[in-house]
Amino acid sequence: MPAELLPLFPLNTVLFPSMVLPLHIFEERYKLMMNTCLAQDKPFGVVLIYSGSEVGEAAIPHPVGTVARIAKWEWLPDGRMNVLTVGDRRFRIVEYADVESPYLMGSIEYWDDEPADPFDVPNLMSTVRHNFIDYLTLIMSLADQALPVSQLQLPNDLSMLSYHIASNLQIDVNEKQELLEEPSAVARLQRELTLMRREGGFLQRLVSLQGSVQEEDLPWGGLLYTN
Repeated sequence: MPAELLPLFPLNTVLFPSMVLPLHIFEERYKLMMNTCLAQDKPFGVVLIYSGSEVGEAAIPHPVGTVARIAKWEWLPDGRMNVLTVGDRRFRIVEYADVESPYLMGSIEYWDDEPADPFDVPNLMSTVRHNFIDYLTLIMSLADQALPVSQLQLPNDLSMLSYHIASNLQIDVNEKQELLEEPSAVARLQRELTLMRREGGFLQRLVSLQGSVQEEDLPWGGLLYTN
């Protein structure tokens, strides 16, 4: 597949496919980027910053990002802009384009998840779902709220489930980037399971100190048994 030229927006966040990302645009270079994307009805790429900062000199991003499509936008009276984006496809930066532009431009290639062996997929998805519900139960408990498990709808698609969980894990952005860069949805779900069990043990200790959640209160109990 030939490389495609894409405007790049380095941020201190990781965007996953199908996930929503609101942006507040105030720098002139990115207002120009948004105007260009809107005028041409084209997306841009969100990439996590590897070194540098969001404001000022151009930052160096990680090589893997996600295409962002503009869903809604509004101009503010002072010239700033609010933009609501939705993650589309994952991509890899092949090289940076040598063009005159105030923002980064990259030649990218799309990178879809590698095919999965269907043999163990149902068991893996079930285990991950149960652990994720327990994980959310603990987080909601710390906020003194109940998780409406019966109303919780998780994606049935393997890749979308992996991205949905990745976007909702309360972990460092570098760990989220590692999830984005997993070659397959199966590998991503397996890493997420490890992360949820790690974080779940810590969360369980916190809620135990509060006395707000007992073992029998967790819908599946998956986080209490990490073997």
